[in-house]
Amino acid sequence: MATKKPLTVPQNGTQPAEIKTPMDNMISGITTTKSTVKKPTSFSLDPELLIQFKAGCVHQGRPMSSVIEELMLQFINSKC
Repeated sequence: MATKKPLTVPQNGTQPAEIKTPMDNMISGITTTKSTVKKPTSFSLDPELLIQFKAGCVHQGRPMSSVIEELMLQFINSKC
């Protein structure tokens, strides 16, 4: 059996691989003030519509869940 070697991690001079700026957060649609707890959801959609929606989200560089949440809020806040 191999002997265990202690793991050492440098404490100075390390930083995350990517540091997001506030502008990056604005563009990505991610906010730090909202709760990060999300509830998984499942529903059926027209396959062609889903493909178009995914492509649109990729084109805009946005996660599908953030776009759906935005659409849900617009629906809730609309005056029918």
